Parts: sequence; structure tokens; C-alpha cells
Amino acid sequence: MNYYRAISNDRPQAVDNLSSPTTVYLRKNIQAVEVEDIETGNIRTEYHYEEAAISKDEYIDILRAQIEDNETVLTEILFGGDEK
Repeated sequence: MNYYRAISNDRPQAVDNLSSPTTVYLRKNIQAVEVEDIETGNIRTEYHYEEAAISKDEYIDILRAQIEDNETVLTEILFGGDEK
């Protein structure tokens, strides 16, 4: 997955699956940065982060894999490993 640098005036959500009907935006390393507005001299907050865009189908596949991993871990915790 390729992440690119992005900046926003509003704090972004780590996972945005609502703003586009076809794309999910994944964000990481979100940092609030105080910057001075060149025109007014006022200090404001910007958010710097890394962002990747994937299709909703790819996102569903990622969620399915995470669910399978969770089920495996729970099985090991509850039953001491795979039941046969």
C-alpha cells in the first residue's frame, strides 16, 4: 500500500469510508502542527499525515483477513489451539 504526505486544516479520521462511494482513505502518523498564517500572522493548527487510498473492495478484504486472524487467536485462547 502506498502512502503519500497530506495536510489538512481539519483533523482527519484514521479511516474514512464515508466521503467517497468507491474509495477508503487510510491515514497514519497524524500530527497537529502549529503554523503562522503568512497573511494575518495568526497561529493556526494544521494536520500533517500520511494517506493511502484503496478501493472499498480492498478494504473489505483487509477487514475479512483481520476477522479471520482474530478468530484464530480467540480459538487458541479459548481452546488451546485448533479443534480437530
